[in-house]
Amino acid sequence: MIGVDVGSGDRIALGVLTQYRMATTEQMHRVIAPAVRIEQTRRRLARLRAEGLVDRITLPQAGRTRVWFPTAYGVQLASEWPEMRGQRPSRTVSDPTAVRLKAGHTLTVAQTALIFLEDARRRDLFRPLD
Repeated sequence: MIGVDVGSGDRIALGVLTQYRMATTEQMHRVIAPAVRIEQTRRRLARLRAEGLVDRITLPQAGRTRVWFPTAYGVQLASEWPEMRGQRPSRTVSDPTAVRLKAGHTLTVAQTALIFLEDARRRDLFRPLD
């Protein structure tokens, strides 16, 4: 992971995408860094993409929404981390065409998980990778 700062949230971002399979830029922002400007989340995702750990598609029917997903390499790397051990990685969709086909359902599931996370965060119960 050359150039990826695991101490500043890159690791959490990749872990979240590995768990959720895919997420929009806004969803990622709300999960990993809601207290900062969304531009920081965009830069983080772009950095992970430059390292070959994540990729993205753009959904034209959704106002050109960007959808991020982990690459096979990203899933392999994240699966080796201690905080991800014991969790079987979901069946990763790393082909852009497959991502487009599954985006509706998977993004709805991610939105549901995000609502639970935000409620738990208000109650100080857990963090994104719990």
